[in-house]
Amino acid sequence: MWTSNLTTTALAFRGYNTTNLGRTKELLACPAYRPILAEELRQFGEICSAYTASQVDLLGCVETGRDLGLDRYAEAISLIVAVEVAQMRLLREVHAVPTTQTQLACGYSLGELSALSFGGTFPVDAMIRVPLALAADSVALAQDITMGVLFSRGPTIGEADIERLCLQITNQDQGTIGISAILSPNTYLLIGQQQTVRRFKQVMHDVLPQKAHLRINSNRWPP
Repeated sequence: MWTSNLTTTALAFRGYNTTNLGRTKELLACPAYRPILAEELRQFGEICSAYTASQVDLLGCVETGRDLGLDRYAEAISLIVAVEVAQMRLLREVHAVPTTQTQLACGYSLGELSALSFGGTFPVDAMIRVPLALAADSVALAQDITMGVLFSRGPTIGEADIERLCLQITNQDQGTIGISAILSPNTYLLIGQQQTVRRFKQVMHDVLPQKAHLRINSNRWPP
């Protein structure tokens, strides 16, 4: 019987990344975990198949260690959610952890939807159909998308200042840029079309602290 107090515990759900397999193959290799994990991978593979017009084998991807990236984006997000659902089930059914007693569920991007589903807002198998329906468009939009990590090793960075600068660059009518996520008071993710993130980097010290830095990510990301 689980005796620890979970009322001060938060559950964090991840979003899409350039690598998404993680250590799932190791979980699948555990005899106590495999039935639940395989069941969820098969279920979400079937749901994904309806949107990709092809047979999706998430279980096979995990067994062979094949990671899923932007070229198979619909399968990647299905894999992420399937594993998150399985992990929650493993906590409850294998380890008897009463996960519903946790104080908070949160997430980034796709993880926000998983957190809402875990909190009972809507069924997870219905939730995943929304990003799956938008998956092809998201991949198309990612062709000219750049992500930048804006951070400061000193003072905090004002959100209003970032938003104002993003609007100024967007109003130049050469692409849209905006805040994708606020990771901390001095760390933000920016996503922009075309050269907008680079233009942000060129002019940001006009309004932001001199100790602010912008690291541009070389990968492509769906908005």
